[in-house]
Amino acid sequence: MTAVDIPRIDANDLRAASSYLDGNLSLQFAGSADSRSQGAIEAMLGRVHAEALRLGVPEVSVDFRDCDFVNSSCFKAFVVWLEQIQELETEQQYRLRFYSDDTKAWQRRSLQALSCFAIELVHIESKPNRGGS
Repeated sequence: MTAVDIPRIDANDLRAASSYLDGNLSLQFAGSADSRSQGAIEAMLGRVHAEALRLGVPEVSVDFRDCDFVNSSCFKAFVVWLEQIQELETEQQYRLRFYSDDTKAWQRRSLQALSCFAIELVHIESKPNRGGS
């Protein structure tokens, strides 16, 4: 397993961690993100972007199934991340695969809106919630 330099988030009501195993870089979010979490999310996504480029991964997965809510200021960090990917040369771009809980309306709305920014780079996959939060 290759080590990745991505900070964990365990503050306020949000927990987030990354993993890199068998060539797959992934993020798992749990809890709720409000304005208190914005800086930590921005820092994490900045490191994820750098690591994705360093590792040359074709895709990064983001699991929101255990996430109860992400406010608009925090969600904007994901829009900025997507813009950074779009600014890369085509051969450097990687895709984002979001795992969502279809029973959470905010996830359906927010992720659908995000996918409209770059249909070719964003894939949304609805999966049953793993339970726990």
